[in-house]
Order: sequence, then C-alpha cells, then structure tokens
Amino acid sequence: MKSILTLVLLSLATLSMAQDQKPTVTLTPSGEPKIKFDTLEHQFGTIQQGSQVRHVFKFVNNGSAPLVISNVKTPCSCTAPSFSKEPVQPGESGEVVLQFNSTGKSGQFVKTVTVHYNSDQSPEYITIKGNVVMP
Repeated sequence: MKSILTLVLLSLATLSMAQDQKPTVTLTPSGEPKIKFDTLEHQFGTIQQGSQVRHVFKFVNNGSAPLVISNVKTPCSCTAPSFSKEPVQPGESGEVVLQFNSTGKSGQFVKTVTVHYNSDQSPEYITIKGNVVMP
C-alpha cells in the first residue's frame, strides 16, 4: 500500500512539473547583410587648393538581410560623408558619397573613411586620394 501511495505521489509530481514547462522556441537566423562596394578607393588626381571634389561609392547588399549603415566616420572635417539612410534590401544598391574640401590643404592626401553597418563583417573602409596644388 505504501509503495502504491509513493507511486501515485511521484506520478502527480512528474505531471505537475511537465505542465509548468514552457515550450522551447528556436529562432532561425534571418540572415546577414553583406556590403560590396564597386571600388574601395578613388583617386581624384591633382586638384587646386580651395576646390571641393566629391565621389560616389556605390555598393550592393550581397547578403540575405536588410543592410543599414549606422555611421560613416571620417578622419577630419575636410571630408564630409552622406549615405543611404534607409535599409538596403538584399540585392539592392546604395551609396556613400564623400566630399573633400581642399581649402587650406596642400600636397598629397589620403583619407580613409570607416563605414559601420549592421553586420559582424562591419566595418568596411573606403579611401580617397589626391594631390592638392596651389592655384
């Protein structure tokens, strides 16, 4: 009789524990964006001091999730960025535009810009180069 009572109590305890457990939900990864620039470097050549030049770096999202650029960091205030603010869907294109102001500059320049986006592959680096001469 005692063993039957023990068995009943053990069964009730097991049933109670089974009801308290929540189902396990496994989320499958939705993918990752991948930025692929047409080119990572642009050479302006020789420009006159005081002029402003710009270059459009075009890219494609080669990944499987929307790509969002969160920040574009420049090495100095002489280089101003603008970029696609909206999410770039897989297979679609976006751009980062760099404008260089040569006022007060002279000689060779190399400016490497850091593009931060929503991926473990981030950041990506793009570079502009040139030579500033007196007018």
